[in-house]
This record gives sequence, structure tokens and C-alpha cells, in this order.
Amino acid sequence: MGAVFRTQGLSKVYDTGDLKVRALDGVDLELFAGELAVLLGPSGSGKSTLLNILGGLDHASSGKVWFRDMDLSAMSDRDLTLYRRNHVGFVFQ
Repeated sequence: MGAVFRTQGLSKVYDTGDLKVRALDGVDLELFAGELAVLLGPSGSGKSTLLNILGGLDHASSGKVWFRDMDLSAMSDRDLTLYRRNHVGFVFQ
């Protein structure tokens, strides 16, 4: 059985004008069904950014992200809305 989520070279850069903030830099990840994964790191290390990209709320600056066999990085905003509606649940704190 393949990975439920997979990323390859995933990067996210926030351009704030004079400053470019690299939230993710070349993340390769595989998460499998039934697996427990913990995202741990200091504030600003990219945990929420990664979850927002996996959840279809944000686009990566570069790299690829898949949910099962769906290439999320190639999806339009409308397709990402359908992905969120059918496959994702969010709990915001």
C-alpha cells in the first residue's frame, strides 16, 4: 500500500517585500495509513505551513505534494475546495 501523503522537494517562501521568509525548504515526506506522526519544532519552523499545504489551504512555492494518487500541487482552487470537502477535516485552535 502506498503513502497517503507524500511530498517531494516541498518549499514555501513568503515574500514580504524586502524580506523573503523560507518556511519550508525542500521537504520530502511520506505518511502511511495507520501511522502516527508528530510535527515538533519551535515557533516559525513551518509546522502549520506544512499542514496548510497538505490540507489544501495553501500552495507550495515549489515541489510536489500528493494525497494518495492526487497531485495537490497541480490542482486549481476549485479542485482543492472539492478535495477539502471530500477528504479533509480541520480543527483550528
